[in-house]
Formats: sequence, structure tokens, C-alpha cells
Amino acid sequence: MAESKMKYDFEHYLQAGHGRAYVIARADPERYRDRIMAACRKDYSFDMQSEGSRAFLTYDLISLYEDSTPFIEAIKESYKDPVADKDWNQICYLTDLLLLFGQRKTVIKKYKQLEKHLYSDEPLCDMVPLCQPFEYVAIKLIEDSSIKVIWNVVNDIGKWFLSRTEDPQRLLSQFLWFDGNLEDELGEGRFDELLKYNSDSDGVKEYVRIMSLPHEFGRKDGVQHATSEIVMSWIRKEPKIERSEMMARGLMTMSRTEALKLAEQFIIETDTDIKASIASVFTSGKYRWPLDAGLLIECAASDNPRLAEEVRSALSLLKDKRLHDYAISILEKGFDSTAVSILINNIRKSDESFILSLLEELPVTEENEGDWHGIASDIGGNGDNPELPESLLTWAYESTLCSWCRKNIVEKMIKRGMLTAEIKEELRWDANLDISKMIDEDWE
Repeated sequence: MAESKMKYDFEHYLQAGHGRAYVIARADPERYRDRIMAACRKDYSFDMQSEGSRAFLTYDLISLYEDSTPFIEAIKESYKDPVADKDWNQICYLTDLLLLFGQRKTVIKKYKQLEKHLYSDEPLCDMVPLCQPFEYVAIKLIEDSSIKVIWNVVNDIGKWFLSRTEDPQRLLSQFLWFDGNLEDELGEGRFDELLKYNSDSDGVKEYVRIMSLPHEFGRKDGVQHATSEIVMSWIRKEPKIERSEMMARGLMTMSRTEALKLAEQFIIETDTDIKASIASVFTSGKYRWPLDAGLLIECAASDNPRLAEEVRSALSLLKDKRLHDYAISILEKGFDSTAVSILINNIRKSDESFILSLLEELPVTEENEGDWHGIASDIGGNGDNPELPESLLTWAYESTLCSWCRKNIVEKMIKRGMLTAEIKEELRWDANLDISKMIDEDWE
């Protein structure tokens, strides 16, 4: 069996939130002091929204030093910077770090500053960069808190509602995440609990009124049940329409029967721009191409760049013997991330050396995410396939900067019995708590 030769340095594993960063630093903490100090000043998450905070790893790294004071002071200094007030990632990360170190008073002070910023004459659409950091800090303050603290935070939000003149639905949409966490704290009867504690506040009453409204999801011009005819009407009117725009209009309400009709329309369509927009529908897991893959392969070499790209993206979701050879034929000419994904989804054990030779030469940085992220995700998605070599899971585990993908990869490694004592130790220190918890569970 071929083995991945890819090894990275401390910086790579830190950026990835990988537990190996802790293991490396533990061996010589002073060597990495400056870099860990820098990590106290600036969020380094890959995708905060999907992965969560890297604060847990930073906290563990700081614990390697006898005196944590200089690190905490660096965190506080960055937290005070007004620039951070509109940086959601930075506020989330630094808030988490400060709370881990018991600096709740510092977080409350930031909460009050952010609350003041909300009282502005600016239109709501321009205030989202302020609302989102405030919402996160509010969420962290009510976690495991007393009803008094929770009531005060809710009252603050309700008072702000009273100061605004926008449609209540728009106000409601700014605090849906907070309200979900409020329900976690107080249960489904959260509104009754708040009013029971103290109903003598217009702020709390307004919060309850606004957040009790049925939420109108999506755009008002979206359809409830998309059909192939409706989708084609969008495309004919705007031949180069993006899939994201069709989704906003209700594309995902279309049934698979209607999607089949759309695929049939693709076959007979002659306008390549229209064909490209139709093909884009089949680039997600919900609507995989339902007809013969050969019909798509014929279009993958189109002179229309978008058509070729959308078709190949659709092919990357399919399993077909012809796609294996198709992917190999492309990769023999040079690296192509979509072709690698196609090959992974149609992998054979005999491909191990060939594909590893490509991946081991692939840089993994935030700047070239499009080259490696989908590949790592596809490796995790195919981890149960016995044809997928273990060395590819090892490469993805070490390489991906996305801990969300790594979680899926680790799950597959556990099922295959791939965890060595060294890997188990790394997992204990992973920034993604869902990964570190795996070691505490009886998986094997």
C-alpha cells in the first residue's frame, strides 16, 4: 500500500485547527511563543460559521506556559479595537477566548459598546455588520446564566426593536439565532418564563411580540412548488442565470420528477448558455443527473466555458465506470480538481499511487481552496468505499484546513481502525470539539 508522504509544519496545523499543532508546540513551547501570541490577536478560523471557533485550541496552546497573563492581555487589547466591532469572526473568536479565561466583565463591557452602536439612524441593511457581532456576544452571555441575566439581555434587544421603524419581519430575522439559543436555555415556553419573571418592561414585551411572529422564510417572489416549466421560464428569460439566483426563487422545491423533465430538456436544447444554466441544477446532491452519464460527458468539452464547467461539476457527483477512465484521461494531462473529484467518486485501489502523486504536489492554502477543499470533502464522503485507499484518508486528515471536513474524515478512519496512539492524542486537542469528543466515546 502506498503511503502519503505529505508532512506539514506548525503553521499549517494551526491554521487547520488540527490537534497536531498542540502536540508540536508542547515539545518546545518557547519556539512557538510569538506565533501563539499572534493567534491571541487575530482569528485564524477557516470557516467560523460551519466549524465554530478556534478558541479552544488557542486556550490549550496558552496553557503550555506558566504565565498566561501576557496572552490574556493581548486578547483584551485586540478586543478593545473598534475595528473588531464589525468583524463577526473576530468578535466570536475573542469572546470565546475571554470567556474561557473567565474574563466575563470584559465581555459585558464589549456587549454594552456594541449595544450603543445599534442605536443609529442608518438603514437596517447597513447595520447587519453590527447586529451580527452583538447577537453573538448576547448569545454567549445568556449561556448557562440566571433568568435575571437572560431577562436583561432580552430587554435590551426589545428596547432596540422599539427604536426601529422597519418591517417586524426584518427585525425578527436579525435575532433568530439568539432566539434559538434562548429556547435552549428556557425551553419552548421561553416567552412565558420571561414574562413570569418580570412583565413590567416594554422591551421584553416587544421582544416577545416580534419574535412570536411566524417567520417568512425566503424571498417574497419565490415559488412554493417549482416545476420544470417554471425553471425553464427563468432560464429562457435570463439564459446566464446563476444557480444561486434560481435557489432564491424556489428551485429546491422542485420534485425529482420535474428535475427529470429538466434533464430531458437539456438533451434537446441547442443554446449553450441555456444548457449551462440547466446543467447547474444538477451540481448538488439533491438533484443528481438522472439520465445516462454519457450524455453529459459529450458536453464536457464544450467551447462554452460555463457549460463545460457546470457539466463537469455535475459529473463529479456520479458513479459510472466510464467516468473513471474519463477522469484519468484528463489528469494525465495535468492537475484538475474537478477531475480528481470525479476519480475519487469512481476510485479503484489500483489508482492509489497515481492520485497520491497528484495530491502530494498540491499546495493547501486558503488562497487555493478551490483546488483542495472539494477533494478532501469527497474523500471523506467516499470513506466507506472499500476501494478508497486508506492513504487518501490520511492525506485528507493531514491536509484539509476545514475541521468540518476533517470530522467526517476522522469518522471514516475510526470505522477502518486507522487510529494510532499518535493520532488519538492529536484528536484530543483538535479545535473542533466534535472531533475531540470522539476519543472519549467508545468508538472502537
